[in-house]
Amino acid sequence: MNFKNNIIYLLLFISTLISCQNKMEKYKWLPTESSPLLYPMNIYKGNLYLEDGTSVYIPCSGISHTGWGYSGSSHTQGDDLKAVPVKLEVTWASFLENKFYTGSWELPVDKIKKLFKEGTVNWRNNEKGTYSSMVVGLAPGGVVVVWMYGNDQQIEIGRYQAKETQVAMKDYVPGNPTISQKEYFDMSASAPEAYENMKKNGIPFGIWDTYRKKYNWRTSIEIPNHTLKNVTMEMYNGEMETLFNETINKNPFKERAVPRLLSFLFEDKNGKETVFEVRYFDEEEIFSLFKKIDANQPIEVVLQMNEGLTNRKLFLKQGDKEFPIQKIDFENIWDLKKNKLK
Repeated sequence: MNFKNNIIYLLLFISTLISCQNKMEKYKWLPTESSPLLYPMNIYKGNLYLEDGTSVYIPCSGISHTGWGYSGSSHTQGDDLKAVPVKLEVTWASFLENKFYTGSWELPVDKIKKLFKEGTVNWRNNEKGTYSSMVVGLAPGGVVVVWMYGNDQQIEIGRYQAKETQVAMKDYVPGNPTISQKEYFDMSASAPEAYENMKKNGIPFGIWDTYRKKYNWRTSIEIPNHTLKNVTMEMYNGEMETLFNETINKNPFKERAVPRLLSFLFEDKNGKETVFEVRYFDEEEIFSLFKKIDANQPIEVVLQMNEGLTNRKLFLKQGDKEFPIQKIDFENIWDLKKNKLK
């Protein structure tokens, strides 16, 4: 009798477990890696563990130096619809430092679920979607940042700190187990621009946290008889935001990191659409300007032109003070329909 009861309880437990997994919200997303442009790395082992007990690996094809916040490798794996990630484990090689880092962290599940449920909207066709990538950023000093990306929106969900570790080269490079770590790392980080930057500037430990400092700002235009229709903002902290339709009409001041790219789409009274893009800001100039202003007061990044779209200026504005931005390409402007420079 006890045996039969145990079987019944077991079947009920399995049935309940399957029912819960079936009710669990799942989304179509994939993991990817990111790293600073001049600081190449490689993931030795990396996994995201999901709410339903499964896991996905974080791909990294060879040497990664995508640019901070930009996605890297993408491998199709597992079911199309996946449960939300609840834990991250990763071990990677930081070539210029000649070090391995490792760490394991619980992820902010409630925040991740909220973002997935809120979803995103594709500004090109107004179709509702949601986040399609979990981006794992790895930087010198053991810095780890995780973002969610979808439809030109990218949001940081956590910053974590890894610790140094050791990985035997026979495990890391089984095809060449006698090579030393330094020899292999020097060979792997052979990009001339990375070494030149290293010799000139060293490794700017702490810069990836400096990038995360936020200011209360928004964009605007001062162009007679033109209306701002869309603006895409990429920030140095790896976040990305696109405003259009209702969000551009409201155009709120918001806590954002310093911009590294801005793309303005505006329309004249006849419906002609033009794009002006800053790709990219001079890092030293833009950070020095943001440091000059009062961080406790709202800031506008203003694009100013005459009606004929000449005499172009871009500046930070706070109250009656203006701070001109000069080290950008003011000729990077084009007719959206013709898709060519003016």
